[in-house]
Amino acid sequence: MTLFLTVITLLTSILGLWALLCSALNTFFFHYHDRKARKMDMKDGEKVSVIIPARNEEEKLPRLLESLTHQEYENYEVLVIDDQSTDSTWEIIEKFSRLDPRIKGYRSDRNVKLSPYGKINALLQLIPHATGDILLCTDSDTIHEPDSISMGVRFMKEGNLSILSGFPRQLTENYKGGLVTASMVFSNSILPHFILNPIQFIPFSIGIGQYVMMMRKDYEETGGYGAMPQKVCDDIGIIKHFMRNGRRYGFRNLKEYVSCTMYSDGKSAFNGIERSLTDLFPMNFPVIAGLILAVLSLLTFAWSPLLLPLFFLFSMTKEAAICISGWLLFHLGWYICAREIGLGRKISASAFLTITVICQMYVHGMYRRISGKGFEWKGRKV
Repeated sequence: MTLFLTVITLLTSILGLWALLCSALNTFFFHYHDRKARKMDMKDGEKVSVIIPARNEEEKLPRLLESLTHQEYENYEVLVIDDQSTDSTWEIIEKFSRLDPRIKGYRSDRNVKLSPYGKINALLQLIPHATGDILLCTDSDTIHEPDSISMGVRFMKEGNLSILSGFPRQLTENYKGGLVTASMVFSNSILPHFILNPIQFIPFSIGIGQYVMMMRKDYEETGGYGAMPQKVCDDIGIIKHFMRNGRRYGFRNLKEYVSCTMYSDGKSAFNGIERSLTDLFPMNFPVIAGLILAVLSLLTFAWSPLLLPLFFLFSMTKEAAICISGWLLFHLGWYICAREIGLGRKISASAFLTITVICQMYVHGMYRRISGKGFEWKGRKV
């Protein structure tokens, strides 16, 4: 038992110190590039095509299109494809296209299957209509500030990037949904973006589908969505595809420029993020074994304060102090990252609960993949 408690002490102290250091340096990294990009004057330049796939988005689409009509960047167009919606999505697209000639609407052809995945299939049908030199793929659940497009172009130029993604501000409608959505904070508190971005390390590169900006030339030369390996997640898939083809990638904090109400409740958040998480890793025995070990370690870490009576039972008071200190340092680092992407204080302070949910998503997601049940998203099997 003392060996077990010693291992827990080492785990919590190392993870706590790393999370705090990583969070602080990532925050500095994001602010540094933000300051550099803001110094650039980029209100006009290469034409930007904003690409929006929309499926049953009558509630959210008007807010997005309204926000896109007030951009300070001058040279852009907005292309929206109604992906076989059964609500009034198409009528909304028609209304906005009549009000603003920069907005153009299209409908996906149900007889055309360029990809087995609905969103990618819609993107492949829409992108050929774009006339811009830069493509900005975004989702209907986002709202863009007036400088959203111009800052994206600035980030691209400042970093000499071929593809850009980043964290939008996360708006949550309730505590349970926020706990699940906060799982995205894990990447910022654990992954050292301040190292991974400069060295362009492919395995841990990530993308957020609410904002993916690409140079049109690089998209066409690499084959884009049509040439990348079959992936449920279009965002992470296209990032890794670009990088494997030698294109430069950048990840930034975009909370000041775009916000997102990704999920309306805990259940939809669980299903959506579970799908993304389990698509990150191949399902073979070594990976499954490693993930199970990681899940057990994370659960033990998250609830390690419950082990304090055991520490005192075995007269390991020093180890108990180190353990709880590491746990608190991790939560401090997590809190910094969560607040950086706009999450509320209560959700930001609940890292141990979010980690528990992450573990649940991994286990349930692995079960769905191994059993062949797969996932369903927006009424489609994926």
